[in-house]
Amino acid sequence: MTDAYDSYKNTCSLLSESLIKIKAAKDAKDKSLDGFITDCMYYFAQLRKYNCKTQTQCKRLRDNTHVIRKKLDSTDLILKNLQFEDIYLQREIQKCLNFKSIIDELDLIPEGDFNAFLKSSNEDIPSDTHQYTVKRLEWELEQRKILKTNLESWQEKRDALMNNITEQKEYLSSLPPQLEELLNSTASVQDSLGLKIVHKKQQAELAAWLPPQLYNIYSQAIGYSQVAGLGLVVSVNGDGEKAKHLNESQSDDEILPEPEVKQSKRRSVMDQGKKKLFKTHPLFVEIVVPCDQGVHAKVHFNYLLKLKVVAVSISLMISTYSPWRDKFSVGTDYMSSKELLCALWPGDYGDESPNPEIADLINKHGLPSKTKIPNSIGRPFKWAQRLAGITGFHDNNPLDVKMSSETIKPFVESIRSRCLTRLALKYQYRNLTANTLVKEGSITQPTVLSELTSWREITFEALSNYTYLDRARECCLFSEKDTLYEFTVKRGKACCNGVMSVSLEYPIVPPFVIIEITTPEGKAVSSNNENVKAIEHELNIYIDDLYVGEEGYLITKLINKLCLCLDVYAEGIGLEPQIKFFMNKFKGPNNILPYVYNAERLYFQHR
Repeated sequence: MTDAYDSYKNTCSLLSESLIKIKAAKDAKDKSLDGFITDCMYYFAQLRKYNCKTQTQCKRLRDNTHVIRKKLDSTDLILKNLQFEDIYLQREIQKCLNFKSIIDELDLIPEGDFNAFLKSSNEDIPSDTHQYTVKRLEWELEQRKILKTNLESWQEKRDALMNNITEQKEYLSSLPPQLEELLNSTASVQDSLGLKIVHKKQQAELAAWLPPQLYNIYSQAIGYSQVAGLGLVVSVNGDGEKAKHLNESQSDDEILPEPEVKQSKRRSVMDQGKKKLFKTHPLFVEIVVPCDQGVHAKVHFNYLLKLKVVAVSISLMISTYSPWRDKFSVGTDYMSSKELLCALWPGDYGDESPNPEIADLINKHGLPSKTKIPNSIGRPFKWAQRLAGITGFHDNNPLDVKMSSETIKPFVESIRSRCLTRLALKYQYRNLTANTLVKEGSITQPTVLSELTSWREITFEALSNYTYLDRARECCLFSEKDTLYEFTVKRGKACCNGVMSVSLEYPIVPPFVIIEITTPEGKAVSSNNENVKAIEHELNIYIDDLYVGEEGYLITKLINKLCLCLDVYAEGIGLEPQIKFFMNKFKGPNNILPYVYNAERLYFQHR
């Protein structure tokens, strides 16, 4: 490499001298330049040769370097693998050194008791430690099985005692309504003594401290009760002293002073923020709506001071003379506020606050973004804001008294209708779960031989387990807010499985049913069998025929109608002996069976 560089340097000097001579010859205007040019060309060729040679040598050196580096990397990788293996082996060795048998951690019966057992059984104590330990563990297992059996027996006795206590509690829980009715029966005595006047005076004094929103509800309910004569009981309840403090104070922090209660230092900031954000007015309005058949709905209206919205909750009261008392056991939780109030107005579920500033208020109080009003306070339904006359959520927004007066009548009517229909719905669910149909939901039909064999509630996520519901799910025919039930109806060799969706707006929005019929020939759904499609049409499209009479028992009517259609299907395709009379057995190229019963002429006909 050094010789090549010296040759290159010597050639460069010779080329430089030749170029100088050419320049000097040009300056002297000497025309004999061919020799010098030939020398320059030769020197240029030499330089090119040296350049190629240099590049070839550099490439060879780089290749050698790459090979050596590759060997070095391989050796380094082997070294690291050996180091990792060394660390792993040291760790495993340490585990072996630290190994401790789990027997030492078990709470075993003392060895003295075990030795005494061996002596009483005339068995020798094993001299081998391992055999001794194995035998001791076997004896320990037998003793634990005996203890488990004893535990189960004592648990059964405890459950029996708990059931007895529960029955006693249910009996005691039935006493307060009876005592309340006893007090109500003395109303005539109170009137004769003038106690009602005192009560009205106390109510008027409490109403004076109500916020304008709740006072609007109170005044409209009082006026409607006097005009309609429905027996509405409107009252104001709560702490009047705290309400008086509220009107006299100038800031929300002075609303509910509690000098006698010291806040715990362990209370989290989030709990404090939630309590402050959802603080309610000390007074609330309560309206008792009579719903016929001895059923009364007690509706509570609370006003949230920070959110400036009205929240509603409801509870049912059933008197002893009501026919519903015999349909439910004592102490039954008849209905939750969600079931009674959701979708009372179409699309109003009370899930979101009507006040658009709630997100800012939640962030201001350091609460999670999905924080909602507690169920104990109620739900902020939009119709409740209309009933209160709320037109905006700022202090300068006036109340719309006309809107409130227009809302009170449909509110009372909706509550009365909803309570009775929901009680009927729950009564049907209770009987359907026991595979029985209530007599109130009977329809005009001949003897039905199909039977309901299964009825249970399912979740919205469980719909994916039913292949015959794929098309319905793709068309979004089911909603997460609906209540879903799976049922089975059988008639001989024909088995009908189906899913029913019950809307929160039931019975205004009718139930929706999808079925699948299984026979020895296979499974039939509406997409591959025209008769199944016709049955679904009877249950879904022509459901208006079932609204005649008791519309609250529509679920039972649907099941009765399905049993009737399954009888026609099983007898029509020859799975069961035909005992029903068909005017025309088949219709059209698809051989549709007659699913409409003519009660006057006592035969089945097509639509």
